Amino acid sequence: MNVNNKAYRTIWFDKEQRKVKIIDQRFLPHKFVVEEIAHVHAMVVAIKDMWVRGAGLIGAAAAFGMYLAVCKEEDLLG
Repeated sequence: MNVNNKAYRTIWFDKEQRKVKIIDQRFLPHKFVVEEIAHVHAMVVAIKDMWVRGAGLIGAAAAFGMYLAVCKEEDLLG
């Protein structure tokens, strides 16, 4: 998706911030909103409340949610 001549994916991982970013599809096509997700619980809300839509994107969001859970566990274990 191109917005203001910048290409966006519908979901991506920001390595520097260690956050998943998604285009919040609840607002399309009237508004372009990028949500930052840092915890698995927030990803559950994003999937449940339809911030992401479509089988492929929901599956990718679930996989990123599992990754966030693993990262959080590693942070807790040191």
